[in-house]
Amino acid sequence: MNFNFKKECKGIVSVICGSEIDKDTEEKAVNIGRLLAKNNYAISCGGLFGGMEAVCKGAKQENGLTIGIIPYKEKNAANDYVDIAIPVPFSQARNLIVVLSGDAVVAIGGKAGTLSEMCFAWIYQKPIVALASVPGWSSKLANEKIDNRRADKIYGADSPEEVIKILNKLFPKNTNKDLSFTDTF
Repeated sequence: MNFNFKKECKGIVSVICGSEIDKDTEEKAVNIGRLLAKNNYAISCGGLFGGMEAVCKGAKQENGLTIGIIPYKEKNAANDYVDIAIPVPFSQARNLIVVLSGDAVVAIGGKAGTLSEMCFAWIYQKPIVALASVPGWSSKLANEKIDNRRADKIYGADSPEEVIKILNKLFPKNTNKDLSFTDTF
């Protein structure tokens, strides 16, 4: 394998989203996956179905790298678009691992599990980009602060293209440099 991850990949983006999504959210998640791969980001997610499967499907359309942090012992439980399945059979504890595996977090809709991941990302100083144009926690927390422990806020994006624009400002080349999360857009 000749792929040099450090040279060719800007970073890993943890995509957090719901397992139950509507058609519009699915289309946007596929598009986000495609755009992440096109812009040289690897994707880490919960590795199952719904938004997770949609974002991985989009990434694979552009030959992107997908990592699924799955809540089962069996790697084959991951969706068909996951390249690397990492079993973490510890119920909701996997949410923390999904967040920590990425350099940034993109939230797409979501329910309580996504909310917990957004909170973990906030606590662990991960930049968070929330898609505001779909139902769920991403639209409720876009452009908000969870609390005052950080100077920045959750970046709100109205489209998949805007998600990528924000990430590209945060990561102009790759993650091998110190990042500042206080940039304004």
